[in-house]
Amino acid sequence: MKILIVSSSFFPKIDGSTRCVYDHARSLAAAGHVVYLVTRGVEGAKRDENLEGIIIRRTSVSFRFGTPLNKLRMALEQVILIMLLNRRVHFDVIHAHGCSSGFAALPCRYLCRVPLIITTHGTMLLWPRRLWWKSETEVKRGLLFERFVLDHCDVVIAQSEGVKQYMLRIYSPSLEGKIRIVHTGVDHRKFQPPLRANPSRVILFVGALSEIKGVSGLIDSFAQVHREIPESKLVLVGAGPRGSYFREYVDRLGLRDAVRFEGAVRDDARLARLYSESDIVALPSNVGGPISCTIMEGLSCGRAVISTNVLGGIPDVLDGGVGLLIERGDWNALTEDLRRLLTDSEFLSATETRARIAVEQKYTLDSMISKLTEIYAEVSR
Repeated sequence: MKILIVSSSFFPKIDGSTRCVYDHARSLAAAGHVVYLVTRGVEGAKRDENLEGIIIRRTSVSFRFGTPLNKLRMALEQVILIMLLNRRVHFDVIHAHGCSSGFAALPCRYLCRVPLIITTHGTMLLWPRRLWWKSETEVKRGLLFERFVLDHCDVVIAQSEGVKQYMLRIYSPSLEGKIRIVHTGVDHRKFQPPLRANPSRVILFVGALSEIKGVSGLIDSFAQVHREIPESKLVLVGAGPRGSYFREYVDRLGLRDAVRFEGAVRDDARLARLYSESDIVALPSNVGGPISCTIMEGLSCGRAVISTNVLGGIPDVLDGGVGLLIERGDWNALTEDLRRLLTDSEFLSATETRARIAVEQKYTLDSMISKLTEIYAEVSR
């Protein structure tokens, strides 16, 4: 099939949605499909390139945020690029990640009758109000825009039943007939359990260094655990505007030798090694939304995963003993779970085993791509 993927987020940017788009596109290309990807320009990146079989075309605009006029310019450039590519390639289907990307594909859907599928990656309405970086007016305006786009696509992908339910509640019950559940997949061959005999007593965090991900609470909980288990370590992988603050905070707590900042990591081999060197993957997110790539990679590596019982996909994956769930902001519970996993080797081992089994049975990248290609074939008939 000839498939166009549209996304505002792609390498060299590093975040969860970028990872999802990358895995999605490269897996389709590896399966023999013709895969094009239209994304926004990024300073220092080539406008046209081929990455692992993905034919990438970037807009000239190298920013994601800005004035409404600048955003309109980028949207129009994406529309034109999509239309020109389709005139040459004749795509069987367009799969957009996010409503902004879906909006850019709407003219091609209506004028050229190319089916449009959209995967959303969360909404600020699932965040605590104190963490919003947009005004309430902006958020409401964005909600109307997202509803419009979702109403005019052919299929909406939800990564779990929990994601489907919040979409129906936030956007519209009328989406019921077009939502399909396709679980987030992880490359279980790339992210494998390590061959080691003894626990390392390392806690790993992978994500944006932000309160959105609960980093302060994680550091506080680790500080308590470290007092009782001095050999324990915390490794923080990621970057963000508050990175300097968290480094200073760690210093103030006297944890400089126990906490290591790795920065942003794009290299998969290095990332897999960091997972393999840990016992626990902790992501105490303060926000709801789809399933996190960090959680899936941690489970695939057979790590004990702790995250938050927030609205969306995380509880769907970790429920039933696959991982551990705390309530949002319950740092005492996080401390207790970290302590138990680091001191109870049998409990740790059992949790690790359940993690890998869950991935092999339900969440491989292969199974995700298989379900998506079935949907593509159905809508493109």
